[in-house]
Amino acid sequence: MSNILRFISQHGVRLYALLAAAIPLLLIYIPGLPAEALLSFAATLFGAGEVAQRHEDRKTDKAMYLNIF
Repeated sequence: MSNILRFISQHGVRLYALLAAAIPLLLIYIPGLPAEALLSFAATLFGAGEVAQRHEDRKTDKAMYLNIF
């Protein structure tokens, strides 16, 4: 696995939070930003959040399974 993919795997939720925090900053610093671009970015973040949550759940399940058996 490449270093970038490993970093994303280990810090996916942090990266998601960073992107989610960037939305209000985009509205402040780029006042002419089209609403369609912002809405599509927000929808992408919702999908990324779901992927990050499922990845974290798999890691938790794996850790619980390894600790029990």
